[in-house]
Amino acid sequence: MSRLNDVVANHENLDKLNVILKHYGVSAEFVAHTLAEGFSQDKELPKELIEDMKQFCAML
Repeated sequence: MSRLNDVVANHENLDKLNVILKHYGVSAEFVAHTLAEGFSQDKELPKELIEDMKQFCAML
């Protein structure tokens, strides 16, 4: 159950982060580019996630 609580808590925190980013007018392009750069440095993340972020950046 602890893992499920972590998933739910993370989801709620991401929602709150999204509200802050929207409030200040931070662009999706900036967020996607920053995440793609940061994710590519983390060797523990799935490669699919990194590729998806790169493709999302290219679409923007």
